[in-house]
Amino acid sequence: MAGAPQDFGQPYVLEDFLPVEQPTTSTLLCAMCHKESSRQRCSGCKNVKYCSTDCQSSHWATHKLLCKAFVDTQDTRPSPKSRRALYFPTDVARPRFIWLEYNIDGAPLDMQKCFPTTPKEEIKTIGFYDRYLPYWIQLSYDSNLHSQRILSKNMSIGHAFRGPVVALAYDPESGLGKPALDVDTTILGALREYAKLREEYHGPIFVEQPQHRYSDEEWKKIVRP
Repeated sequence: MAGAPQDFGQPYVLEDFLPVEQPTTSTLLCAMCHKESSRQRCSGCKNVKYCSTDCQSSHWATHKLLCKAFVDTQDTRPSPKSRRALYFPTDVARPRFIWLEYNIDGAPLDMQKCFPTTPKEEIKTIGFYDRYLPYWIQLSYDSNLHSQRILSKNMSIGHAFRGPVVALAYDPESGLGKPALDVDTTILGALREYAKLREEYHGPIFVEQPQHRYSDEEWKKIVRP
């Protein structure tokens, strides 16, 4: 339902309950098969590595969405306080890089520009690790808490998400206490896989405790199948 709230919460099945490998600290993994290798890298952006020509060819369908855009962002940082993020619009199939400005305490100052019709308190976040990336990922999205907006299905990330989505990358040790890292092309594959898994996941999730009692109708919208 385009006008219903969306709260992705945190899936119940986390690393506390299943044996999950810790995120990698290596930056020499093949972008396709994740084997450790530094044999070759993309000649365009020089941002991703591959163990073979076959892996590079297989990965191109995903990588081409950001390869040139990444090159175009070089030397365009607006200020030392700016960090590169990945913006998923609702109306086109290709995400794009944007710059967000940060406080020294790690808080983004201008996230609201990505959600011009969304009250600040209704911009929710969800974070996750991908074991093959040396950083963790945070997604911001419109929770549409009171069903006041009609949110179109997001064409650039797809699956369960409606409305715009912004992806940030954070250092696993510093976390939210410092400004985000610059997002690069390595994030896209993990994001697309995560979005697909979230659409397929129908188990319990952890959600924030509301400050008022939801009506039966509100609960139906939140936990709808």
